[in-house]
Amino acid sequence: MLFGFATIEHAGRSVPAITCGEDVWPLADLVPIDSCPAAVPDDLHGLLVEWDSWTDAVEKVLASSIRPRSRSAAETVFLPPLPAPSAVYCAGANYRDHVEEMGATPPDPATDRPFHFLVPPTSLSGHGATVPKPPDVRKLDWEAELVAVIGRTADDVDAERALDYVAGYTVANDLSCRDERFRSPMFGIDWMAHKGRRALTPVGPSIVPARFVPDPLALSLRLSVNETTRQDSTTGQMIFSVAQQIAALSALTPLQPGDLVLTGTPAGTAGAHGGLYLEPGDVVVAEIDGIGRLENRIG
Repeated sequence: MLFGFATIEHAGRSVPAITCGEDVWPLADLVPIDSCPAAVPDDLHGLLVEWDSWTDAVEKVLASSIRPRSRSAAETVFLPPLPAPSAVYCAGANYRDHVEEMGATPPDPATDRPFHFLVPPTSLSGHGATVPKPPDVRKLDWEAELVAVIGRTADDVDAERALDYVAGYTVANDLSCRDERFRSPMFGIDWMAHKGRRALTPVGPSIVPARFVPDPLALSLRLSVNETTRQDSTTGQMIFSVAQQIAALSALTPLQPGDLVLTGTPAGTAGAHGGLYLEPGDVVVAEIDGIGRLENRIG
């Protein structure tokens, strides 16, 4: 049974939780004490140490006919699944259809390396959160993305083994400030002003264990604004695969448990829709089949 690990508000604090369809349970309520592989940690970082064992335990409970009463996802306050990762890596120009849409030439995976930039953990927000449009921004854009969550330290790993270091996958909307003044003839794009602002990277609702995602390059992903489809593609359009991205990043620096790797966005950003950028009140839904549905309102 497909499920994910989330972080929710419960009894005045944030706790690890399980999502399955529209059902949500605090982890401590769902898995009996005698079935827990360890004490229930305060956050999902603690689960990563025994990720496979926790996945086994949850899978066993959900497969049984005896489980506690759930709450509905609609009544749940979701936080970013991992609110404070040590790093959030974001891929740029990594979908063939998006690069072609921009009129550029895609890089060659045989000779080039993927491009990544960093955003601060404070840029993260959760499913259902209202994301404030920065008051100095006119062109707020959307980007639906598959996110790989690192489960154990990956230090200079090769692409053939890279997916072994992925705990699971989730959905992100890498909101972007496209205003021309965030570009500089001397320094190029001001990535902090462009991508790293507070709450501009919604993530979630939950992390689906990697065992349920046999091929991260065979997933359909879509994004809609006010129920109108803006992006509709597949992760098969990636130029550098998830594994290649992890290998390239880990050659530069060790990836730590809980790090997030946003793997790029497909065609269909605002520039392809006549510059129809986001405005307060817009409802944006990013969805990846088998991974989840991330909804946010622009404030």
